[in-house]
Amino acid sequence: MKKVRFPKKELNLWLKNHLSWNHEEWLMLIDTLGKSGFSYWTQNKELIDNIGFYLETKNRDMKQKKN
Repeated sequence: MKKVRFPKKELNLWLKNHLSWNHEEWLMLIDTLGKSGFSYWTQNKELIDNIGFYLETKNRDMKQKKN
């Protein structure tokens, strides 16, 4: 089975424009990822939580670098 690429590049780009986000923006991101070839990562809560964990961790790191 072929390994499915995590959308790291796409999430980093999204994060540059979203230092914070609300639930509606989060849902739009998940929908967009699903329609952009990353449906594997948007098919269940556990995988969606992985996306959220990545964004929260990356966002925290970016904020710490600014301070």
